[in-house]
Amino acid sequence: MRYISQVDWRRQENLIRLGILALVVAAIIAALLLRNNFGTTQVGYSAVALSALVASAGMLIPVPALATSCAAAIFLSPFLVGVIAGTAEAVGELSGYYLGYTGRFAISRIRIFQRLERWMHHRGWLLLFLFALVPNPIFDVVGIAAGALRYPIWAFLAVVWVGKLIKYFIFAYACAAGADWLTGLFGI
Repeated sequence: MRYISQVDWRRQENLIRLGILALVVAAIIAALLLRNNFGTTQVGYSAVALSALVASAGMLIPVPALATSCAAAIFLSPFLVGVIAGTAEAVGELSGYYLGYTGRFAISRIRIFQRLERWMHHRGWLLLFLFALVPNPIFDVVGIAAGALRYPIWAFLAVVWVGKLIKYFIFAYACAAGADWLTGLFGI
């Protein structure tokens, strides 16, 4: 209990930690309270959200978020799949941002970080947008660099969210159209 009284709650990183903890606790409580109200459609959208969140938050955990979204877009609304997956993945990228924000001094000596630092100072929003738009595992490094450079969190979320939305809209609509084309081709 002594540790809690020593925490300076006016520091921004402590408020970010508290905010992330509050979001996780709220999501768990909402899931527990609403678990009996979910039908097949809501479970499908929940699976899309969960896979996108885990894929972006778990840097070393391979989760096929794009494949999940593609499969869900065939049976559900591609628009909603794109919005849900893009939003969940943007929120999940806060884990890398937070890692960079709190571990700035540990990673400042890494060569790729030094290169990203120069790019982030000149065209940070463009770098974030392009890496969020293209499916790649390197975005975590860019997110860590953004956090370490103290890129504004709301600007980070806004740019990443737009990039992730566009990426998932493209995948969701392409999968839905591809499935329609294939079923028409084979007469199914």
